[in-house]
Amino acid sequence: MLKREQLDLFAADHNRFLDDITPRYLAGPGDARHVTHALAAAGWTVQSDPLAPVVDLISPDRRYQLRYTPLPGTPRQGWHLSSRAPGEHWYASFGPVPAEILAGFTDALLLPPPRTALPEVWDVLTTAGWTHTRLPDGDEARSPGGTVHIEKRPICAEIDKTPVWRIEVRPDPKYGPPVWTAWLSQTPPAHLVHGLVSALTDTAPLQRHGHEGHYSARRTKSSVTPQAYARAHRDRIDTVRAQVRAARRQARKALTTAPAPAPPVPSAPVRQAR
Repeated sequence: MLKREQLDLFAADHNRFLDDITPRYLAGPGDARHVTHALAAAGWTVQSDPLAPVVDLISPDRRYQLRYTPLPGTPRQGWHLSSRAPGEHWYASFGPVPAEILAGFTDALLLPPPRTALPEVWDVLTTAGWTHTRLPDGDEARSPGGTVHIEKRPICAEIDKTPVWRIEVRPDPKYGPPVWTAWLSQTPPAHLVHGLVSALTDTAPLQRHGHEGHYSARRTKSSVTPQAYARAHRDRIDTVRAQVRAARRQARKALTTAPAPAPPVPSAPVRQAR
């Protein structure tokens, strides 16, 4: 349960002037509470030691789990999500991804899949100006300028032909270590991948304080005030909470209005031969 005091602390931590950072995937991790506050508002609970830097959250139905390890240099630094839902076993890991981009994935996890069919992810990317290439064993796409590379292909087809999503962000596509990477294995539901890709390709800047963001990103003074930034966070939490409650009411309504199963047809009595 998210408390008002936690939102007040968020606002107090963002009482300084902000810069607009583009492209957004080079904006730096940002505030992890952009993700964790939304999950808490949806009923996720903390399973970890509140005095430890590691955060463990679990969904109300205990099907999904998130771990956030912010400590740089640790083997499992970053975000790790896993599914325990029946017939839906997948795993996702993210390095120091901007929290607003990760929220495209985690927000979609809070709601049921859309009833209408989603377009191909590669179509979403090409519409955003990315280049898409068919590979012998999968697909790949690159952002304008090649800074971001997305592929879906098996890691080792000789051992396992299951495709894996991989995202890699570099300030220069020709050299240097990646700024952050992401792995999505065992095929997460399509609407989660769509939420992530939509947040990744969004051209709107992300707001950061002066010391945040990659050195190669473009930085301009933001028109968003600290007060407006905190208010937008509260509005986001209110929206997530309302959407989740509406989805749960709809699910309960569907259960109560479902037709009762037909009673079994009695079998004809067996006549004994005389």
